[in-house]
Amino acid sequence: VLVAHNASFDVSFINRNAEILGLPFEPTVLDTVTLARFLLPNLNRFKLDTVAKALNISLANHHRAVDDAGCTAEIFVKFVQMLRERGVETLTELNSLKTMTPEMIKKLPTYHVIIIATNDVGRVNLYKLISWSHIDYYARRPRIPKSLLNQNREGLIVGSACEAGELYQALLRGGSNAEIARLVRFYDYLEIQPLGNNSFMLRDEKSTVNSEQDLIDINKKIVELGDQFGKPVCATCDVHFLDPEDEVYRRIIMAGQGFKDSDEQAPLYLRTTEEMLKEFEYLGPNKAEEVVIRNTRKIADMCEKISPVRPDKCPPVIENSDGDLRQICYDKA
Repeated sequence: VLVAHNASFDVSFINRNAEILGLPFEPTVLDTVTLARFLLPNLNRFKLDTVAKALNISLANHHRAVDDAGCTAEIFVKFVQMLRERGVETLTELNSLKTMTPEMIKKLPTYHVIIIATNDVGRVNLYKLISWSHIDYYARRPRIPKSLLNQNREGLIVGSACEAGELYQALLRGGSNAEIARLVRFYDYLEIQPLGNNSFMLRDEKSTVNSEQDLIDINKKIVELGDQFGKPVCATCDVHFLDPEDEVYRRIIMAGQGFKDSDEQAPLYLRTTEEMLKEFEYLGPNKAEEVVIRNTRKIADMCEKISPVRPDKCPPVIENSDGDLRQICYDKA
């Protein structure tokens, strides 16, 4: 059994090197962060020093490997004692007890996802998920638990999204083959984006991405995973504005929100088919056409023509309301 604090980060390096060396590495992993969320639900943060303080454990030299390891061991010993007090002796018993409350879910890390309604059933399910995410699970941003998404998945298509998605992040940190396989199976289709969308990572000293070739390799890996698991891979623009010159509006919004890199906007505009084929020419002409044209059409063809609001719901019609609202905005600008 391997015990670590924020295990997915540390274990990913061991997994990656074990794969390179051809060594088997499939231990049972216990993450003291996950245990802390379950056993210390009143904490708002679960960093090593925060958990140590809550348990009255000394951590004199935080971020020094030997001290962090010793502290993690002491935390684990205390957690085992706390679990035994609850009658938990095995991992099976622990997993059966681990029910996530909304308050616990609000403290979990979040990832981006694309959810598309394909019909009226999907539209209703999508609106339910949006409502729950804003009412029951909102914490700085709306959240949808994967279990809740699975329970209401009829009529929905789920895509892996951008670099902030779960799959892309797992690839960045060198997740194990088993983890990557589990993630890929969850999604209905996978996504790749133009290199410029993720070039901000090249400016980040902490990023594992060091060159444009690294970005290409990640996209190629996602395409490879799509082929391996029978998932269509779609090239998307991750559109945030319509035309390139419209980036100024997003720049203003981000500056107002305190983003330090607001002046370094990614080219998140709606590209033409020709531009997208050019972006992904490194995949070869046939594969580029597949991800840019054929697979995106395949997803579109799965969607019925539906109205965002059913006609029988009788939404109010206010004559010239769009013009009045526009004028009010201009008058107050």
